[in-house]
Amino acid sequence: MTYKTPIALIAAACFAAGLPAVAQAAAPTDAATGRALVKRYADAVVGIELVVTLKIKMGDREMPPREQRIEVNGTVISASGLTVTTLADVDPQATLDAMRAGAGGARGAEIVGSDFKEVKLRLADGKEVPARFVLKDADLDLAFMAPATDEPGKTYAFVNLAEAAEAGVLDELFYVARAPKTLQRVPLVRRTEVLGVVEKPRRFYLMTDQSPGTPIFSPAGKVLGITLQHFAAGRRTGLVVLPAADIADMAKQAATAQAAALAEGAAKP
Repeated sequence: MTYKTPIALIAAACFAAGLPAVAQAAAPTDAATGRALVKRYADAVVGIELVVTLKIKMGDREMPPREQRIEVNGTVISASGLTVTTLADVDPQATLDAMRAGAGGARGAEIVGSDFKEVKLRLADGKEVPARFVLKDADLDLAFMAPATDEPGKTYAFVNLAEAAEAGVLDELFYVARAPKTLQRVPLVRRTEVLGVVEKPRRFYLMTDQSPGTPIFSPAGKVLGITLQHFAAGRRTGLVVLPAADIADMAKQAATAQAAALAEGAAKP
């Protein structure tokens, strides 16, 4: 029987969760910066858990619905608990629609609908907060969730998108994420560098390392953006970092939708 070392087990679990494996030790100054960023922002990186029911057709024939349990990281971006993550990782229908559009509408097995239930945010202290989708943007791969109810006086640790950083090629930054539930969702931090900057049709950053749905920070603690999936010509091309300002623009719409949903819920008997 072959046994894995603890480091090998952590590396395997991180790989399965889309996280990078263990890297070489950081320099003392980098280590201090990384620890400071974790202390400041780890509570703003939360787990998003949900069950999605997929309605599938093959040609004209409807297939039995399929359920899929999903767990991903998300970033809280307001004191009210508004949270953003990558749409492709929480809504399989959005991924398939993007791929089909790029392929000119080619059809095979088709997801014709997706229903979500048991949506919740898992906070750093392990508390589960019932949540709901409030806004999706397939073009930018953004999914916004928010607490399903308003708790008077309740505020959440969050990343302030208005405190934004800019970066150039080979600038060193850090990202903060969380390990999967099997590893107790401990906070993770790692150095990363800008490999390139795409300017058109919009700006996004290509990094040496990142984790979907989580923030990238400058050493000073300003946020560069959030890591999302990128699609081109119907293919998922990889992870990119969408600038904080672009996410903030969409977050305004999401906050309006969040307020409307809370008002509607409060009005129900």
